[in-house]
Amino acid sequence: MAVAVALGTAPARAQLFSSAPLDQQRFVVLGQPLAQGGWKLLVLEQIRQSPQCWQRRADGLIDPSLINFDFSGICSRYIDSYGYSLRLGQRDHALSHDLRLIPEGRQLLLLGLPRRGGDGVLIAQAPMPSRPRADAFVALRFEPGWELSRRTYNGQALSHVYFSGAGQAAGAGQPSPPPAKPPAYGRVIPLKVVPYRP
Repeated sequence: MAVAVALGTAPARAQLFSSAPLDQQRFVVLGQPLAQGGWKLLVLEQIRQSPQCWQRRADGLIDPSLINFDFSGICSRYIDSYGYSLRLGQRDHALSHDLRLIPEGRQLLLLGLPRRGGDGVLIAQAPMPSRPRADAFVALRFEPGWELSRRTYNGQALSHVYFSGAGQAAGAGQPSPPPAKPPAYGRVIPLKVVPYRP
């Protein structure tokens, strides 16, 4: 699978957001096998030192131990595009790219895929378990140059994390092809800002 990507120019409204560094040791990025097939992306954050929000098993897989206690104020979960998105080359690509887990051979790949089609960018990967089970989560390892960061708005931390790439992907900065129908810009949509409260 090709993993180079032409990101193009992000919409102006996507640049409302900046990012702040995070302590990577407080996070784990997981792939969860689904009963109906496919994989779900999940990010866990350890806010307080104990109890532990996840534990590593002897077979190298992860148990999300936060399901066994009231984790309010102790752990945070980021389970979909409301909680995480792609940021690359100091640009927010939440509106143009999706984060997908895709098995390839014996590896589980986390890709940032453009919604208009085309090649994706490889963000992280992990060995596939021989027999995936719904209670056996796979810990993904970032590719060089990738990490998690916090989305910010006017210096205020939000309850959203970025999968952040430090550099430009191949073809970044090239113009995207025009959409089939021009977007309507006449309507102003108010932005709701959700502060991050651990």
